[in-house]
Amino acid sequence: MSAADLASSAMSDRHVAAMAIVVWAGALTPRHVPTVVLLTTAAVAALALHRRWPVRFIITVAILASFLSGAAWAGIEPAVAERYVGPVVLVTDPEPVSGGVRVAAVIEGGRYDLRAWGSPAGGLRNRLMGERVQVEVDLRPLGNAPAWLLAQGLSGRGTVTSVESFDVGSPHTRIANSIRRTIESGASSMNRDERALFVGLVYGDDRQQSPLTADNFDAAGLTHLLAVSGQNVAFVLAITGPVLRRLGHRQRFTFVLALLLLFATVTRFEPSVVRASVMTSVAAVAALVGTEMSSRRILGVAVATLVLVDPLIVHSVAFQLSVAASAGILLWSARVARAVPGPRWLVEALAVTSTAQLAVAPLLVWRFDGLPVASLPANLLAGPAAGPVMMWGLTGGLVAGVLPAGVAEVLHVPTRAALWWINSVASQVPLLPFGRLGAIHIALLFVAGALGLRQTTELGRAAALVVLIVVLGQPAVALATMPAETQVIDSESTIWQDHRVTVLELGGPTSPEDVLSTLRKANIGAIDLVVVHSSSFGKASLIGWIRTHHVVHAVWAPEITMGVGEVIPPAGTQLLVDGVTLTVEIEGNRLLLDTEIGNAASDLDG
Repeated sequence: MSAADLASSAMSDRHVAAMAIVVWAGALTPRHVPTVVLLTTAAVAALALHRRWPVRFIITVAILASFLSGAAWAGIEPAVAERYVGPVVLVTDPEPVSGGVRVAAVIEGGRYDLRAWGSPAGGLRNRLMGERVQVEVDLRPLGNAPAWLLAQGLSGRGTVTSVESFDVGSPHTRIANSIRRTIESGASSMNRDERALFVGLVYGDDRQQSPLTADNFDAAGLTHLLAVSGQNVAFVLAITGPVLRRLGHRQRFTFVLALLLLFATVTRFEPSVVRASVMTSVAAVAALVGTEMSSRRILGVAVATLVLVDPLIVHSVAFQLSVAASAGILLWSARVARAVPGPRWLVEALAVTSTAQLAVAPLLVWRFDGLPVASLPANLLAGPAAGPVMMWGLTGGLVAGVLPAGVAEVLHVPTRAALWWINSVASQVPLLPFGRLGAIHIALLFVAGALGLRQTTELGRAAALVVLIVVLGQPAVALATMPAETQVIDSESTIWQDHRVTVLELGGPTSPEDVLSTLRKANIGAIDLVVVHSSSFGKASLIGWIRTHHVVHAVWAPEITMGVGEVIPPAGTQLLVDGVTLTVEIEGNRLLLDTEIGNAASDLDG
């Protein structure tokens, strides 16, 4: 009896699901133990599986996950302050940040978060993951780093002071990077925003996306389209289907594993792609040995395997969302599709989208600021166009990269049409005042969904539908009746607001994403005045993005730059907003707002 047959006969689908859950929980409670204990625990787990003791096996692998998690945390050697000169291996693609670049790299076995500015940034900007670079870098400990950063296994931070040379890395990395460069080259006829959206959809590269695009997709609940997922893996397998069908079982198995490894490298081992790849690998192993496994069982085995191999992955938000969405689709989509009348193609699409969104909703409420109600219609509208772009990008888009520019432009005519539609949905649907779902809304949606699926009468289903409509409509009502109030964006940027006047103060290196998100969530349509502390190209771009979705009546800045219509106000000019007096102060090339509490009625003076 094979190992797969043994596992299948020893454990039910519920046992496998329980195993995945407790292994996950075990990884969250690390315990550092000697290697001999790890080996002993693994041996006990193998014995329990062999004897067909599923409960004992589950408990043992949970303990093993805890031990492995402890070993993973203990294996991260903290950095000491020192200068390092030598080769580093890039483990992420360099991304722009604060006028420079940021990249993760391996230095003598440790993983470091590196930053570079000036000429060193220029030496790193066009490099890709897997390449080796000769550098000089000042290393230091992480300090008070956030938990998500620690969970990446980072030993420390570093500032790159010199970049001398590089080489192109391992063979499979070179192939993956060549594929990325070829696809991007074929899209050279597109404008920057189109190209950034295109490569985001095809292989998950979101480094060149503007803050406005990021905000639009976040507000529409379409961010997942810009991060490759299991859907992309399915497309890759579909594209290579004619080849796979001509191969024998063993050749097909080898080809699938090699293909998955290559695609995972192209997409930079995104957790969702890794999850889908491991699920496909488990299914391939089962097919090779002649064992049937349900999709739920495959998901449970894949999750448990990934957590045991890399216990720190449980702290990845992307992995959490991927697993939750997959579980929601596998558990509920078929039942929802059977319960809802209508055309099968529409009902099935609605079922998959709604169950995935509902499954990830608790995480989105916990990690972020809720789930936009607009996400359901936006996904139904944009999803059908995203799939063809993904598939075309890996076929016609790859071919376009080796053809003359004129031919490539013709090949991408349908691509640009689909991108226009997706971007239009992302930018226009959030303008509708749908609002966002919070924890209470999500809980009521689960209740309404459970009641609807259990009801067998038309009256019962109608009642569940009414509850559903009320829950989805309440955020829109709350948004429309939201009182005007001051919104603090960060320590130097604020939205001063009452019922008649809205003033946006932009100071310091304020994140454009934070500004756009705060304006949207505050339901602000018009801004009477934008006050810019210091003019710059970044501020000018931000004001342009703000004007896309908001009416800006006036801009005050210390100097007129970049053609955004700034006016220099006289020093001492006062703004009175909701009892707060804002006084203009000019300090060299900076314009500041000094605040003091007053009692005057809201008005703009000056």
